[in-house]
Amino acid sequence: MVGVLNDLDKKGAQEYIAALDLGTNTCRLLIAELTPKGPEVVDSFVRILRLGDELATKGHISEEATRRALSALSICAQKIKSYNIVRTRFVATAACREASNREEFLDAIFSKTGLKLEVISTAEEARLAIVGCADLLDASTRYAIAFDIGGGSTEVMWMELFPHKLPQIIDWTSLSLGVVTVAETLRYESSPFFFLQKIRKAVAEEMKMFSDKAYIYPQLRRKNIQLIGTSGTVTTLAALHMNLDRYDRMQVNGLHLTPEIIKRTISNLYAMTPERRLLHPCIGPMRADLVMGGVAIFEGIYDVFPINPVRVADRGVREGILLDLMQP
Repeated sequence: MVGVLNDLDKKGAQEYIAALDLGTNTCRLLIAELTPKGPEVVDSFVRILRLGDELATKGHISEEATRRALSALSICAQKIKSYNIVRTRFVATAACREASNREEFLDAIFSKTGLKLEVISTAEEARLAIVGCADLLDASTRYAIAFDIGGGSTEVMWMELFPHKLPQIIDWTSLSLGVVTVAETLRYESSPFFFLQKIRKAVAEEMKMFSDKAYIYPQLRRKNIQLIGTSGTVTTLAALHMNLDRYDRMQVNGLHLTPEIIKRTISNLYAMTPERRLLHPCIGPMRADLVMGGVAIFEGIYDVFPINPVRVADRGVREGILLDLMQP
């Protein structure tokens, strides 16, 4: 009992910050202690919600998805209340940006959990993702392309890098395609492979237009660009390549994927039956029907930007929020 009281006293004495990212597929929470060296994570929560399970087909957040979100966010609220939180930011992304019933959804969340969610723009989502993974970039290369394949949208950022500074976003684009919205459409397609190739081609066309608009090709020819992915798609590919018994973010974060690794791992994924994907420890039942849509989006990006290697970041919006909250 004394130990428990001491822990509670410590929580009350220290100051903490909290970041929450409610995405189209996943709810993510981080709670960190403020230290002179930066935020030190002390608690976290991740749950796949599939908030956008009817977004592509019906344009709204379903009642079942709302119940899943309320359950997860109630846990987040309890965690937040148990710490002396001095600064917070709770954001929602594509599903809440696009859903026809987003106001009713946000009101229900606030009423039941007390959490007030901020619906952020695609530009802000892109910026936070970059802040979250910036330290994995190598400033000896002048430019970088980052992509974040989410549940309901995909952000691609073109950046200039500087030593000891955050990357500067030169230009960015957002595609209204994500792993959940693709998966929800895919289930009604008679030829899944053909549909995924259509997605790949559509994404590649968008990337070509983006490259022309942002004037990326000259630097691509000079091999003066690095490529980093901050999404569950590339972290899954990394875990599959490493043949992990279970997903381990410590082993995945920062990994480099060569073109040979990417080609072999994606080929293996296409060769898997849905049952094998379902049972694989690094995919599992919650991602089994999502991973191929993410792969198709990634392939479309990589067709236009075949940069060696692809850097893998198991970080994103919530880590970016934490670092923002550390600023005076």
